[in-house]
Amino acid sequence: MQANEPSLLHGIFLCLWDSEAIRLQSRRWKRNLLVFTSGVCLEIALLPYVAGWMGHESSWLVWLLTLIFLPLGLLGLYASKFGNDRFVEWLLVVPKFDLKRNLVDG
Repeated sequence: MQANEPSLLHGIFLCLWDSEAIRLQSRRWKRNLLVFTSGVCLEIALLPYVAGWMGHESSWLVWLLTLIFLPLGLLGLYASKFGNDRFVEWLLVVPKFDLKRNLVDG
């Protein structure tokens, strides 16, 4: 990453706070952020499996997390490698949650 690019952890918060800051970042940084967030989604999706491996049963709510986060993680990994730039940006930017814009408008 270049010196002027935010860290990946900071990038997650930028997705919610300032969508324009995400749009201004480099193509490579956006793809790295998508890989990072996809990895987080896959880790959340694996929680019931890890709990079972450790001898704990998981409730249906934990399995619901797997049903939600596994496709998100796989889609993000696929898009980061093969998707076009607009699709990668669309997956990262959540305009309805753009808190910076909503605080100014509201």
